[in-house]
Formats: sequence, C-alpha cells, structure tokens
Amino acid sequence: MKGRFVLVLLLSCPLLLLCGCWDYTEVELLDFVLGAGLDQVEPDFVVVTEMIKTSGSAQEAQVERVVLTTHGRSLSSAARALSSPAGRDVFWSHAQVFLVSEEVARGGVLSAIEYVVRSRHMRSTIYMFVTRDCTVEEVFKSTPPFNDTVSEHLGVIVDLHAQVSNFYPLQVWEFAQDLNAEGISGTLPTVQLIHERGEMVPIVKGTAVFKKDKMVGWLDGEESALFSLLKGRFQRNHFVMETRTSQGTYPITYQIMGNKVDIKPNVKGERPRMSIKIGLQLSVVEVGHGAKISFQDEKEVKSIEEQLAHTFNRRTRDLLEKLQLEYNADILGFGQLLRRKEPDIWRRYSENWECVFPLLAVDVEAKCTIAFTGLYSQPIIVRD
Repeated sequence: MKGRFVLVLLLSCPLLLLCGCWDYTEVELLDFVLGAGLDQVEPDFVVVTEMIKTSGSAQEAQVERVVLTTHGRSLSSAARALSSPAGRDVFWSHAQVFLVSEEVARGGVLSAIEYVVRSRHMRSTIYMFVTRDCTVEEVFKSTPPFNDTVSEHLGVIVDLHAQVSNFYPLQVWEFAQDLNAEGISGTLPTVQLIHERGEMVPIVKGTAVFKKDKMVGWLDGEESALFSLLKGRFQRNHFVMETRTSQGTYPITYQIMGNKVDIKPNVKGERPRMSIKIGLQLSVVEVGHGAKISFQDEKEVKSIEEQLAHTFNRRTRDLLEKLQLEYNADILGFGQLLRRKEPDIWRRYSENWECVFPLLAVDVEAKCTIAFTGLYSQPIIVRD
C-alpha cells in the first residue's frame, strides 16, 4: 500500500510542471497609460491620455510617449474607446496623474472623479491637478526638460514638495474625502505652462479652491505655500523678506527648518472663534546687498524674529480674508475641527455654516525663531 502511494505521488509530480495561468495577457500586447485627464464633459466627455510606446529590448530599449484623445458619453466609455486608436489593450493601473481642465473644474468635477474612485482599473492614489490657462491636451503635449513623460515630471515635482511648497498635493481619494466631509471645502494643485528655451514646460504652482465640487477661484504660489503650511505639511522652502536692521533695510533669504501649527476652536461666548498658533524655526540662507548684519547680536536677532512673526501674522490674515469674504470656502477645515472637538456647538451652526464662516473670528499668533545662520554668523567685510 505504501509503495502504491509513493508511485502515485511520483507520477503526479510532472503534472505540477504542466500548470499555467488560465487568464493572462502578454506585456507586449498592452499599452500603458501614465497619465490621463478630462478636457470637456459637455456635450461629450473628452479624455486625453499620455501613453508610452516601447521598442527594442534590454539596454537598447527606447521609450516614446504618445498622446491620444477620445470622446464618449461618459468618462468610462471614452476610456474604453482608447483601445481603438491605440490598437492594443490598455492598462490603466500605472497611471500616476489625473488632470482636469479649468472648464471642467468650474462646471463640477464629480463626474470626473466618480469613475476614477469606483473603477478597479485605476488607482485612487493617483495625484489630481487642475490646469490653468491651458488645456489638458496642451499639458500632455508640452516638453518636460529631463523626464521622458509629463506624468513622470509631475510625479517628481510632487515628491519634491518639501522643497517646492507653492502647492498642496492631493490624491484622488483625499480630494473625494474632502468633498464628502462636513465642514471643509476641497482644493487641488494647479498645473501651468511656461516658456523655456522655445518650449512649453509644465510646472505645478498655485491652488484651485472649490465649494462643493465646483471651483470658485485660485490661490497664487505664495498663498498656496502658506496654506500648505497651515495644513501641517512639512516644508523646507525659501522665501525672501525685506528686513529692517540697524544698518538699513535689506532683502534676506530665509529657509523654514521646522514648522508647527495648532488650530483649534475657542467657544468662549455665544459665537465660536478659531485660534491659529504658528511656530517656525528658520535659517538665514543669504543676506542681500552686502548688509553688515551680525547674527551674534541678540537685540538684532530678536528684532528680525519679531518682523518675521508680524509678516506671517499679516499674510495669514490676508489669506483668511480671501477665503472668508471672497470665496466663502472653508478649505482649512474650521467647521470640521468644530464638529470634531465641539459637536454640540457644531450642531447649532452646521446647517448655516456658509453664513457663519465668513463672519468667523480668527485669532492668529505667529512665533518665529532663527535657529541657524549658516556657517558664518558675522557679516562679510570687504577691506579697502
């Protein structure tokens, strides 16, 4: 009996070598989508895709990007129609970015993100952008300086956000979550085109502000950097400020080395208030116009720190005024914080939050500390 069992086992072993996948597709028969976007939703959806075409093998392999545009009654039908001009089956799971035009954003982006979030073929972790003063097709047909594709170029910029903080990156699922949540309005970073040596180069700069699913306005690069800071994103970006010193007023370049922001509701009284406390650690990167400033002088350093704090106070209040009075869009999530920490108060004001938010009092307090002055804290003196 034991010998028969061993014989059956030995005869079964070759069957394992005959097993294969019953459902597979050869890589050579697929076209890979790296980026997609929506230029129009009425009367038809206009979907623009950036794809890669490979030729050769191993070290001789060459990559060529192809931009294709398709039309359909819905985003999904336009996406499936891509197989016809591509001539192959289309693979969507490698898509890195999803763009919508300003026209689509102002009309409402719900129809754009609904398929992306629902589809099993596209990842909801792709980064989403709004194009400004250009179309999605123009962005995908632009020329990135060092990367092979625009999608890869935009992905690298997102990875460098800590150094280039003039936008606030969001994945599709995060944006959809903001649209669905109470007490917060959504935002998306913006893509623009600039001229560089006769070519159009895409950059990420600024923020599109939404109410519900419709865009209502823009924040510029400086406003977006401050917005990103208030949202708690880690930053190491540079900024230049005209700084008063004992020797005169000079442009000094600072770098944010550490940032801490505390936003919380204050319910002392009948109406709620919000409190914003900003703590920044800064380094001095460059002193302009040969200013003779000694950062070993404690009185001088304290004066500069007070100027920096005043500047961030003023810039924060200017941003709040724009969000409250011009856009009436709670992109900082004051209502969400109130709902989380003071639910009873939120229930009283939630139905009329659009009327409460523009009049909401906000206390701002910034504290700046110069933590590093470079390798040379004394002024550079040129002898006669």
